[in-house]
Amino acid sequence: MSTLPASAHGSTAPEMRGHAWGPLRREWTKLIFQRRSYLIWAGAAVIPFLVSLAIRLSHDHSGGGGPAFLDRVLGNGMYVPLAALALLIPFMLPLAAAMVGGYMVSGEAELGTLRIVLLHPVKRGSLLLTKWCVAMLYLAFGALLMLASGLIFGAAFFGLHPMVTLSGSTVSLAHGLGLTLFVYLYGLAAMACVVSLAMLFSTITDSSLTALIAAIVVYITLQVIISFSYFDWLRPWVFPTYFEGYLNFFRDPVDWAPIVKGLEAFAGWSVGPMLAAYILFRRKDVLS
Repeated sequence: MSTLPASAHGSTAPEMRGHAWGPLRREWTKLIFQRRSYLIWAGAAVIPFLVSLAIRLSHDHSGGGGPAFLDRVLGNGMYVPLAALALLIPFMLPLAAAMVGGYMVSGEAELGTLRIVLLHPVKRGSLLLTKWCVAMLYLAFGALLMLASGLIFGAAFFGLHPMVTLSGSTVSLAHGLGLTLFVYLYGLAAMACVVSLAMLFSTITDSSLTALIAAIVVYITLQVIISFSYFDWLRPWVFPTYFEGYLNFFRDPVDWAPIVKGLEAFAGWSVGPMLAAYILFRRKDVLS
């Protein structure tokens, strides 16, 4: 019969858990102690307030030329989180995604800590995947702040009421909140493409600013190209085409076909750049 003390198994459990979650915890800790993190998160919380205040003071937003759901906010605060997302997803959210993705590798090279990290017995592929997951967790936390802020200020300025879908049917508060959550998850999947692009450039350069600019330039270039009818053949293959696919969650019934196409495009543009980043990073001679 074993004479090991009762704490023997317990002594190994934290070590095993630390082995699994330690890298994620370390990367998250490094990220949240940057002032840019608090600025971005504060912006995510403030934008719904500004949207609510502007529409409340204007008293009229019946025009149909603005972002999706903006004209519905005045009568129902449930649309505030959706209007805020529609305002930010064309540029501000990609900018935030490029900022965090561009920092993950080249930012550490700038600080001189990347070489120290790689001196430990760590696989470069696992390190890249961990950094990508932390970057997405960072954006998810910002999205959660924006969603919560939108609901709070929407309730304060306009009240929360059952939502009317784009098809004209009415859904309950709980159902509308569920659809809004799906919209935000779809938006996060779209931003994963920008994070992956930024991380690819982050493995090429030792400047986080350069990686940020390169990712944004690629994103803007794709946006400009698909705005011309000559490049209509290219539209199904580039991820910005599907950014407004979230509108299909508010069809009745939900139109899943364009949503699935969008998610497939986001997956391809997320995995492809990360595979390229892994190949480059695996062969890279890290000197800083």
